[in-house]
Amino acid sequence: MSLITVGVDDGFFPHEFKELRLKTILVGVLCVGKTPRSVKINTVTVDGSDGTLKTREVVEELMNEVGVPSINAIFLDGVTIAGFNYVNPIELHEHLRTPVIVIFKTELKLDRIRRALVKHFSDWRARYEVIEENYVRSQEVLTLKKRLRVVSYGLNLSEVSRLVSALQCMSASPEPLRIADLVASELTRETTLLEILRVHA
Repeated sequence: MSLITVGVDDGFFPHEFKELRLKTILVGVLCVGKTPRSVKINTVTVDGSDGTLKTREVVEELMNEVGVPSINAIFLDGVTIAGFNYVNPIELHEHLRTPVIVIFKTELKLDRIRRALVKHFSDWRARYEVIEENYVRSQEVLTLKKRLRVVSYGLNLSEVSRLVSALQCMSASPEPLRIADLVASELTRETTLLEILRVHA
């Protein structure tokens, strides 16, 4: 039986989108094995607080379109999206009853993140708690390509290692997450789509 997994990642946005709280795109890709079967695009507020909801909507739309009652896992690239918007993987896991795997591609400087949040957000504590809790809980797993720092809800580390390794192809990222990143990046490389979102904000 083929693995059915989803990767979700956000697009680019100009700096002024942060001040104006405009939107960028959120892309979800559902793969059967390593093959993409469906792509969904949602919008998410730059520096907003709708990241968990918007991610959940994308995953649910993908599952409904393909007609599957459950999937093997959801992959996220970190817990922050669209600037300092964020996805709470625990809430996502509990609501969808699906394993959620967060991959941290870069080392986080938690002290710098905390200072930035305190400076710019009245709700900085809620945002920081999600970032800190998940990064502190993250651990390294060995995959076929390289070691990755992950935090997982619903799967143990050995299961994560096997799953990610089975879905690696062009890079260390599992295919649904790699393709979601590629689509989101390409769609926002030129700002035409973002300008349309600005007009309809």
